[in-house]
Amino acid sequence: MVPTFDTLDEAVRATFPVQSTRIVAVSEHGDAAVALFDTRPGDEPYLYEVHYHRENGQWSEGSSSNGSGWHGLSRESDLGVETAWGDAPPDADTVRVERDGRVFEEAVAFGVYFLAWWEVLDARAEAKAFRVKGEWVRAPATWQEMLVQQEARRRARGSSGGGLTSA
Repeated sequence: MVPTFDTLDEAVRATFPVQSTRIVAVSEHGDAAVALFDTRPGDEPYLYEVHYHRENGQWSEGSSSNGSGWHGLSRESDLGVETAWGDAPPDADTVRVERDGRVFEEAVAFGVYFLAWWEVLDARAEAKAFRVKGEWVRAPATWQEMLVQQEARRRARGSSGGGLTSA
């Protein structure tokens, strides 16, 4: 049985242990919401998105993902919520995101950006630039971000001391 809560705040705070997770952002729209968590605060961030819905006055957790994108709101509609989020470069204070040919700007918080569009059809949203110390810097392409993440994981494995040694 899925736990239910009187408020969205209670549902969000029950998703992960509060002592080891930071709530980065929450966006609510009617009986639906989405929250972005950093499940490794203080270390290299590991972002995780969780969807919530309210039924009969009670909030409960729905699907979740370690990637942004589109999520349907109901089986009866083709509309959903589109999210765009990710790490921002050091000292970035604003992100510029393009979705469906339109450009949106949003503040960066905790080194992370987060945007949500409600009751929309599926469309790809992508970070295009970050404002760093007053200057706009082009965002890396998705494939470049993946390479950086792979290198960070490789470095983390190499420094964990878990390798084999010979006597």
